[in-house]
Amino acid sequence: MQKHYFLNTSKHLKKFPQSLHRFISSSFHLSVSYLFLILRFLRTNIIKTLLVNFRLLPWKQAIRLPIFVYGRFTLRGAKGKIVLKQPARAEMIIIGKKSSYVTTTVQRTIWTVNGTLVFGGPMKFAFGSYLLVADHATLSFGTGGTYCGSNFKVFCFDKITIGDNVRMAWDIQIIDSSFHYTKNLNKDGHIAPLTKPIHLVSNIWVGNRSTISKGSVVPNETIIASNSLVNKDFSDIPPYSLLAGSPATLKVTGIQRIWDDETQQKLDEEFGYNRTHL
Repeated sequence: MQKHYFLNTSKHLKKFPQSLHRFISSSFHLSVSYLFLILRFLRTNIIKTLLVNFRLLPWKQAIRLPIFVYGRFTLRGAKGKIVLKQPARAEMIIIGKKSSYVTTTVQRTIWTVNGTLVFGGPMKFAFGSYLLVADHATLSFGTGGTYCGSNFKVFCFDKITIGDNVRMAWDIQIIDSSFHYTKNLNKDGHIAPLTKPIHLVSNIWVGNRSTISKGSVVPNETIIASNSLVNKDFSDIPPYSLLAGSPATLKVTGIQRIWDDETQQKLDEEFGYNRTHL
């Protein structure tokens, strides 16, 4: 019995250096990760980062600082709330970071959150975004991969749903209201409601300076060309479609954006494209 005990102890002692090495290695990598996280936090607009987290999130989530705010930022209204659908962790949502190579005259980020702003996962807003979520309205983003380029504008007075991996270039505007009533004199003076929900499903690429207006529905795997006006429900078009024009119409099907960064790098090498300006 005693011999068996010492044999087992000997086996554990042999494994101890390996376990210690793994522990030290993982602790070192964790410490380095935390150090870089702290350095990134120190580059933020610290006051506005604290303001957004503690004004719009529950305290237990806010102390984890899931939202990092960079640059000039104005919070015009904060009567509403932010809802995180994933466990809160530092730097989930990045606002106002100058990661875009397109510079616009709009250098200040302005947000008003008087309704409900929902984040299903991590995402990024480049600098100069204008976000308005009115009282009783809901603006929702998907579980991850969505990016809003510089000078992005969204006006939500009813309901706007933006899915996973929706990539929006610069100067995009999404508006679910027509702001002013109009009377249709050809239909007995019919007056339509001001608002109608918008839904961008997933894996959508929106070209620069495009507008998406009330009642628009854009299905999975759709490309919207630059300077397009999307103003209706396109639910009946097939995946891998291209919309273009003002107003937008279906131009071609069977076209897909390459999402994978590794594949894109290989294609850059093949075609001799220099992406260093990004």
